[in-house]
Amino acid sequence: MTTGAESTEGRATERRALHICALLPEAETALSTLQCAAAAGLGFDADICAAHVGFDVHFALVDAEELEIQQLREIYEGPPEVRTARVKAVVDSFRDSAPGAPPIAWRDDEGEVEANVALDAAKADLLVVSRPVHLDAADAFHAALFGGRRLVLVAPRDVADGDRIIGRHIVVGWKPGAPAEEAARAALPWLKKAEKITVLWAAKPGAGFYEPSAREFFQRLGLNVEIAHLARSAGSVGHDLLSETMRLGGDCLLIGAFTHGAWWETLFGGVTRDVLAEARIPVFTMRAR
Repeated sequence: MTTGAESTEGRATERRALHICALLPEAETALSTLQCAAAAGLGFDADICAAHVGFDVHFALVDAEELEIQQLREIYEGPPEVRTARVKAVVDSFRDSAPGAPPIAWRDDEGEVEANVALDAAKADLLVVSRPVHLDAADAFHAALFGGRRLVLVAPRDVADGDRIIGRHIVVGWKPGAPAEEAARAALPWLKKAEKITVLWAAKPGAGFYEPSAREFFQRLGLNVEIAHLARSAGSVGHDLLSETMRLGGDCLLIGAFTHGAWWETLFGGVTRDVLAEARIPVFTMRAR
């Protein structure tokens, strides 16, 4: 997918191994997360850390209110050791059933979920995490998106039938600025390997056209891309991005994430939140540093 002389930045991404961390806070979404991590690592010199991130009061300082919450959790989800065993069983089963996947190492991160996600992110090129079902998963999801400062691959909750494909046709949601540019640079190994890249843009009224900035940016990266204006419906931009990605046959979507803080996004939403709430395909995203 490259044209002309590749940039020094682009060549550097190909000279070293990729370290992928699959964050596995719950058994319900562990298999889909592992499928996405393995698919993202195919074709690279990659390794995967399957990291169970689960809160355990024995390894963290908690107040009385938090202790009561955790005691209630045990009624519905089981004690920490049971939750860990469920996740470990999924990892073991996946390793046995996917011999062609990159090497997968198990790690049990006990204690504070946010702190452990930060430690995992510091060692990884890519964090893979699913949309959450339970409390630990919600904490891990939030920490990966807002605190990890790494490229994140958000896995859908649903398990793929057959082999998961990621990166053959990448669709990029484009808006000029640091979020989209940093996400694209972080995803350069996958963009360079893609058979097809489609860039979709939808400018705000009065903002002018985004196509020139997209064309100039991806040319600097040495990538051939197809650029198209995103037709708008009565729904949100995020909904339209996902619908068009599916129509075009994209196997994943790449977007910049969260130009505002976590509090603002929770209250008012945004394209990132809408995409992640509805996505049934893997989504690469990254919050700008």
